[in-house]
Amino acid sequence: MTGTNRLQLRRLPRVWATYPWVLLMKRPPIAEFVEPPEIIASVNGVLLDAAHVRRYAAMCGFSPGTELPITFPHVLSMPLHLKIFALGAFPLRPMGLIHLSNTIESPATLTAGTRVDVAVAARNYQRTDAGVTFDMDTDVSSGGQTVWKETCMFLARWPESMARGGARPPRPPKAPKDSAVLVEFDVTRDTAWAYARVSSDFNPIHLSDRAARFFGLRGSIGHGMWSLARTLAQAPAAVIPGGAVIGTQFLSPVQLPGRVAIKEWSDEGQVRRALCDVRTGRVHMYVWWDAVTPPA
Repeated sequence: MTGTNRLQLRRLPRVWATYPWVLLMKRPPIAEFVEPPEIIASVNGVLLDAAHVRRYAAMCGFSPGTELPITFPHVLSMPLHLKIFALGAFPLRPMGLIHLSNTIESPATLTAGTRVDVAVAARNYQRTDAGVTFDMDTDVSSGGQTVWKETCMFLARWPESMARGGARPPRPPKAPKDSAVLVEFDVTRDTAWAYARVSSDFNPIHLSDRAARFFGLRGSIGHGMWSLARTLAQAPAAVIPGGAVIGTQFLSPVQLPGRVAIKEWSDEGQVRRALCDVRTGRVHMYVWWDAVTPPA
């Protein structure tokens, strides 16, 4: 890593002003990848807008009256993610990045209607056989204390001519046979557009088959963070202890349209939920956290 670039912004960037730079900014070939700087973008006094929270909660399936969904701060920080992707100092092509994993921790209660400070950092670049990975870390704080934090790991793939090993990726696993099916439902492009409107994630690979094919996909795919939010929101309500670390692994995208099931099981003291393809049973993504121990 070659130093740190810091951007202290007065307000959250406007996503429609940022997207052209994300889509059109030229980047050097990944073959010329060198150690980039850490990039940190931050904004103080961001409002947790109650109306926005309600729209997001309803779209993702959280129960009415949910104070603040555990995944909501991700969409709050989305304009800062895009701002970093739009910078010339960011070394990788944002379009085509693959979201591999996600961890969320909320050590304190967040309340709609309050203001928080938000800082996002792109760092920890690593070369792997599949390509270059990096972390997008988000810290949400109040009064100088962290109240929510997240790490998203992304992958920029090597081009085929540079791919190492040449083996096809393994097929995603299936949920255990004794897992409980909580619900089945259809996911369509209308779902993707509805999530884009509440999350500011208008990545065209989610909204257009033509755009998705341009970037090497079979067609448009569902948002990974919608999959996570919708899976956590499903009743019976997920009981997540305060301060618990929520881990997520994204294995295969939901091709639109598709039909999925949310399944739940326990494993070594953890609650696990998965979003699965109804036809094949393959897991699109799964999430886990430590189970609550019932009182004696």
